Amino acid sequence: MILGLKVDVCTYDGLRVGVPNLLRLFDRHGVRASFFVALGPDTTGRAIVRALRPGFLAKMRRTSAIRTYGLRTILSGTLLPSRHAGRRLAPTLRDVLLAGHELAVHGYDHRRWQDRLSRMKDHAVREEIARAVAVYREVTHCAPRGFGAPGWQCNATSLRAIEEAGFAYASDTRGRRPFFPRVDGWALRTLQLPTTFATLDEILGLDGMSGEDLVGLVRSELGGMAWGVLTLHAEMEGVGFQAVADRVLAVVKAAGVTCLPLEVLADRVRAEGEENIPVADVIPRPIRGRAGTVAMPAGLEVA
Repeated sequence: MILGLKVDVCTYDGLRVGVPNLLRLFDRHGVRASFFVALGPDTTGRAIVRALRPGFLAKMRRTSAIRTYGLRTILSGTLLPSRHAGRRLAPTLRDVLLAGHELAVHGYDHRRWQDRLSRMKDHAVREEIARAVAVYREVTHCAPRGFGAPGWQCNATSLRAIEEAGFAYASDTRGRRPFFPRVDGWALRTLQLPTTFATLDEILGLDGMSGEDLVGLVRSELGGMAWGVLTLHAEMEGVGFQAVADRVLAVVKAAGVTCLPLEVLADRVRAEGEENIPVADVIPRPIRGRAGTVAMPAGLEVA
C-alpha cells in the first residue's frame, strides 16, 4: 500500500508550534509528507458565526477547543488582531522544504473560505487563490503544485479556479480513490486526491473515543486499500497529540506501508494511466464528527 501523508496547517500557531514539532517527528520516522498551509491572516476567531450549525458547539466541546488551539487563536481576528502566517513565519515555511517535504497551499484566509465559499463570487474565489499563490512565490520563489481546500469545502467555482491557476493536483475532498472532477458536464484535468481516513478532531470524544481509537482505525483500514490519504492537523497532532501521531506512524511502518507526499502520489496515480481514473461530480455530504458538510465525489463517498 501507498499512503499519502497530508498535514493541514490552519492557524498561525499551528505553523509556529505544530509544524516544527511534526518536522522532528517525521524525521525520526523517516517519512516525508505534504504540508498544506493557510498562507494569509489567521482569523480563526470568526468561527463564532458557525455556532448555529448543527454539531459545531458539540465538536468544540469534544475537542476541548480552547485548550487545544489556545485562547490567542480562538480570539484571533475578533477581540485580538489576526496574524499573517505566510509572511511572519516565512522561515518555518522554508524549513518544510529544506527538510524534504512538500509545501502546498491551504488557501489564504482559511476561515473566510471555509465559512463563506458558497456565497463568494467567482472573482473573490480567484482572488483568494491568487493571494495565497503570491505569498507562496514570495517565500519560496517557485510555484506550488498542490492545493487543499480549507474544511474540504469546494464547489464548481473553486474547482474551475484551481484548474485555471495551474495546480498539478488538489486535495479538496473526502472519498475512496483519486478522480477527476466533473463540472457542468465537463471533466476537469486537475487530479483530486481525497482524504480517505477520518481525522482526529472528528473522532475525539465521539462516543467516548480517544486518540488511540484513531490509531486502531488506521491499523484496521490499512490492509483494505491499495492507496490512501491520511490527514493530520498541525494544531492537534503537532501540539497536544504528538503521541497519537507517533503511534500512527509506528503502525504504518509496521504494516510495511510507504508514506509519500501528495505530489509524488499524484504523479504515480497519473503514471498508471489517466484513462483508469474515474470522473465524478462533487457533491456536499455530511460526515460523522464534523459540523455541516464536506465535498465528496458522487459514487466514491466515505462514511
